[in-house]
Amino acid sequence: MSDTAIAATPESTTSHPRWRRLATNTSFQVLVAAILAAVFGIVAPDAAASMQPIAKAFIALIQMLIAPIVFLVMVTGIVATGGMKAVGRIAARALLYFEIVTTVGMLLGLLAVNLFRPGAGVAPPAHASGDLSSYVNGGADHNSFGEFLSEMVPDNAVNAFATGSIIQVLIFAVLFAIALIKLPDRISQPIVDGCAKLSDVFFRMIGMIMLLAPIGTFGAVAATVGKYGPETLTALMKLVAVSAIALVVFVVVILGGVSLLAGFSLWRLIKVLRKEFAVVLGTSSSEAVLPQLMQRLEQVGCRRSVIGLVVPTGFSFNLDGVAVVVPICVVFIGQVYGIPLGFGDQLGLFLIFLVLSKGTAGVSGSAFITLANTVAATSLVPVAGLALVLSVDRFLSLMRALTNVLGNAVATVVIARWEPDGLDRELAARTIGLSRPKTTVGEK
Repeated sequence: MSDTAIAATPESTTSHPRWRRLATNTSFQVLVAAILAAVFGIVAPDAAASMQPIAKAFIALIQMLIAPIVFLVMVTGIVATGGMKAVGRIAARALLYFEIVTTVGMLLGLLAVNLFRPGAGVAPPAHASGDLSSYVNGGADHNSFGEFLSEMVPDNAVNAFATGSIIQVLIFAVLFAIALIKLPDRISQPIVDGCAKLSDVFFRMIGMIMLLAPIGTFGAVAATVGKYGPETLTALMKLVAVSAIALVVFVVVILGGVSLLAGFSLWRLIKVLRKEFAVVLGTSSSEAVLPQLMQRLEQVGCRRSVIGLVVPTGFSFNLDGVAVVVPICVVFIGQVYGIPLGFGDQLGLFLIFLVLSKGTAGVSGSAFITLANTVAATSLVPVAGLALVLSVDRFLSLMRALTNVLGNAVATVVIARWEPDGLDRELAARTIGLSRPKTTVGEK
């Protein structure tokens, strides 16, 4: 559930004046907080710099929930993908598609941030320079590859959660999910249902924490402007602009190309989903439209058997907007702190993200968790740099959510088209302009 959805109370209905609805909108509150903090940082830089603990406290609240959320989402996602039986043909094809498209999205994000360098030219505080050597070295001087592999495996499952070792939690979650799949349904199903319900609880907690985003934003923007100077604002605007450009290119070139190859019109699919996009614009959450999206895709011709597997799985395994934006944010932090990330560093970032991006769901704020996971797991840039992204994350979240919804809709149509009887071709031809190629083996 998104922070906007939680904030919606009986008092914030359409019967109230427009200004009141706007004032209670968290995204608007974040914008106001960022503007006020920027002014405060310029007028009183020393006092503004002392606001850093506010941002750190907000980040700590999020980090508190990272390990259990990753575990629960990974377990339920793997079991749902594999089913309680073996991984079926639809699941295998969907996972293959998800991996290819999210990989392309991440590579596009890395290309954009290296080409435009939005964080270049912003000098970090002088007193922070002594803290950066460990990030520049990346621990390579004292950790061998063998030690890295041994540290990936937890010697104590509870300790993995206590220390927040994300990779260790992931390994424990994978083993736990595989064991569940091998158990009889009467034993495994209650456990899976319990994990799903616990996941809802933790994401509700995330929604509650995200209500504090305006306060955290004020502390983050005031501290960064007070420490780095007003040029930081220019860098943040560049970050949003570069992310927007990369996402537009991804939608037009990648998703447009996939739609063309699959024989349907991306533009017509966007028009069909315009009501769902309007909800996303209001909530900054792709999960808020999951039920409506499934119903809409059935109306364009996708079979329910395909929709029921691909769409829920895609909301954990096919977050295209996250795949594009999160790598941009990690490299952006490195550019701001003057930490060069070479090809090897970015390759490591690429591999880690391919794993960590599967431990998130399509709710507002979860991409920031993925960003925090990636920063913590790679140790390439300072965790404190998350405060830089925090001030504009609400706007990045909106763009990510729109891309996530469209990406999963395209994926469902493609997988349905891939299946012999996964798509009502006559209905799809009328709704999304599906072409009628010559009949192939297995097609009617």
